[in-house]
Amino acid sequence: DRYRLYHLERAKAGVALTMTAGSAAVSKDSPPVFNNVLAYKDEVVPWMRRIADDCHEAGAAVMIQLTHLGRRTRWDKGDWLPVLAAGPAREPSHRAFPKVIEDWDIARVIQDYADAAERMKEAGLDGVEFECYGHLMDQFMSPLTNALPAPYGGSLENRMRLLLDVTDAVRAVWPADKPLSVRISAVDGIDGGWSVE
Repeated sequence: DRYRLYHLERAKAGVALTMTAGSAAVSKDSPPVFNNVLAYKDEVVPWMRRIADDCHEAGAAVMIQLTHLGRRTRWDKGDWLPVLAAGPAREPSHRAFPKVIEDWDIARVIQDYADAAERMKEAGLDGVEFECYGHLMDQFMSPLTNALPAPYGGSLENRMRLLLDVTDAVRAVWPADKPLSVRISAVDGIDGGWSVE
């Protein structure tokens, strides 16, 4: 309720759009280390609907950031499931030893994004944004963290495949007249990483 009221106050103050849940987790194996909204649970729908209804009544649209944290989490949170990543490198902050993602994990995560988007549609949200900086999607795109073979590793086209596959899956269930966006960091800022070029 406190989180809902925060967004409601912003809406009352005149913002046109409020972005909720900066890291709403789409999968059970993306445990909440940032007090994340759990978008993989059906129980989230009525809570998100209350935020959406309140903000709409005050004149603001509501979007949500959906993500899978990948290796940017801890092993001892949530259900203590293995941390997934596109390679074995540990994330500097949380230091979990990630399990290198397998084909069946990838297929499930793609479906998890689509299922989470359907929950947000049911909750009446106005847009969905994928969080792609330091999280699983970005871990796929960076040559520093992606150690996978083709079709999800190697070339930039292959490394972007997860984002494109998730986009296709979500677009299939998300209303065509509502925005679908990506918050992306275009550079790693480290030698050997990806750059704007």
